[in-house]
Amino acid sequence: MGGVRIKSGAAIPNLINLCVDRSVQGEIGGRIYHGYGKEPWKFDNVVQLLRYLEQFYNGIRFPEASVMLRNFSVAEHIKETKEWKAVEDREEMLSQRGSCATFLVYVQYRQNATWQGRLLWREKDREVEFRSALELIMLVDNALDG
Repeated sequence: MGGVRIKSGAAIPNLINLCVDRSVQGEIGGRIYHGYGKEPWKFDNVVQLLRYLEQFYNGIRFPEASVMLRNFSVAEHIKETKEWKAVEDREEMLSQRGSCATFLVYVQYRQNATWQGRLLWREKDREVEFRSALELIMLVDNALDG
């Protein structure tokens, strides 16, 4: 996974700007910005954040998941097809900042029922790789504790 730098984020179609506005005892809340809508998605906890990101990656179909996740629901979920059109001004999306911290999330692969990619902590200009969604959350939590 080495070699990719996400500092500018100009040509990354699935780049997420994660703005953390609240961090209380390891539980975070904030806003998610992406290049396919002007309004942010607000999240109140980590589970909601992960669901929004999974919905986003499934919606734009990039990166494509290597496996379909199982669930307890017997009924087949009816997938709502939505037209995902890229917004013209990505600078506005990238300019948003969180009250506690701001991260750029670039998921390169969705393999082994999880995500692999890169995380850039914007305030400290530090970039690291993550190998799972759990590791991504732990990196964000570690940055907020530091």
